[in-house]
Amino acid sequence: MGVCWYCRCISFDGNIFNLNFKFMRAYILKESESELRVSASPDSVKKMVELGISVNIQTTAGQNSNFSDESYKANGAEIFNNTSEISNADIIIKVNKPTDDEISSMKEGSLFIGSLDPYNSRETLNKLRDKGVTSFAMELMPRITRAQSMDILSSQSNLAGYKAVIDATYLFNKAMPMMMTAAGTIAPAKVMVFGAGVAGLQAIATAKRLGAIVSATDVRMAAKEQVESLGGKFVMVEDDETQDAETSGGYAKEMSDEFKAKQAKLISDTLATQDIAICTALIPGKKAPILISEEQVRSMKPGSIIIDLAAESGGNCECSVAGETKEVGGVHVVGSKDITSTISEDASALFSKNILNFLTLLIDSESKSISIDWDDEIIQGILVTKNNEIVHKELS
Repeated sequence: MGVCWYCRCISFDGNIFNLNFKFMRAYILKESESELRVSASPDSVKKMVELGISVNIQTTAGQNSNFSDESYKANGAEIFNNTSEISNADIIIKVNKPTDDEISSMKEGSLFIGSLDPYNSRETLNKLRDKGVTSFAMELMPRITRAQSMDILSSQSNLAGYKAVIDATYLFNKAMPMMMTAAGTIAPAKVMVFGAGVAGLQAIATAKRLGAIVSATDVRMAAKEQVESLGGKFVMVEDDETQDAETSGGYAKEMSDEFKAKQAKLISDTLATQDIAICTALIPGKKAPILISEEQVRSMKPGSIIIDLAAESGGNCECSVAGETKEVGGVHVVGSKDITSTISEDASALFSKNILNFLTLLIDSESKSISIDWDDEIIQGILVTKNNEIVHKELS
């Protein structure tokens, strides 16, 4: 099938979708006030232009990441003011899910690329579907070698793990490393990390660099070698269930109640001796598992710190609330929210590289046109809406 008028043509060749524009128009949207990141850096804009994309960025979208409108213009972008202007967009790019007003301005057949929080945002998915927008949820990127450079969870989780430890040291009123002075010796801080995924491993590495004694726990046996390679002590329940505790995508599975009871005892025995706990354990599509009870929090020494990176998904600590810092029995419990926004320049730079690498998968470099292979494993993994349907197998 082929359609051609003025500046565009659409053709279908088997399962390959080709959409040719005289100008492929990408619009980069400004985020909400609480989100300090932006989905494109001036450097990524330059490379997008080289791909044949006409790039438009909303005014002041990059200012919280130290990217000025002038720096975008110098790299080939145009600046736009009002959200309504995205009605001209062929591609819409954003860090977070689009607002209702933004969706209403999108044209049928346009592409949305960004985070969608798909398991918790059914209403947004329905509106994208009804509008006829083809949407890609970047956080669903499959964990395969070819997709690593496009994986926003990995790039952002790395920064989150680092920043969690930095935030903990700010609140902690003691030194992290062992110090020997003429007046006496200061013992090193003890840090326990819950979950040894990307964020957890970076938290371990950062705490070790600061001189702490670090231990970590995870239900996946495969995490043991990774933790120990960073100098951490691996703490886990010895149980047959851990032999099958990992999904095909590399994430932890939800464990049985019996296992959770064993895990709770192990955590109780260990946590009481710790100064800092960093919580990073998440299960895709489900509420974060509770790993630290209020009773366990109260068993910690006064002045201890808990940083809960899973707070926005329900929290690993029973006491954490996203966006709040609470004191429970003398222990500071921080429910982290938008933590990567606090290091927005680096977070934006990495996020924009992930987006750019994904765009190269969609665009044919010779014809300078959108060419999507719907059978591609990456496309199938993150495609959420298409042809007025929710098509992702876990969401439809």
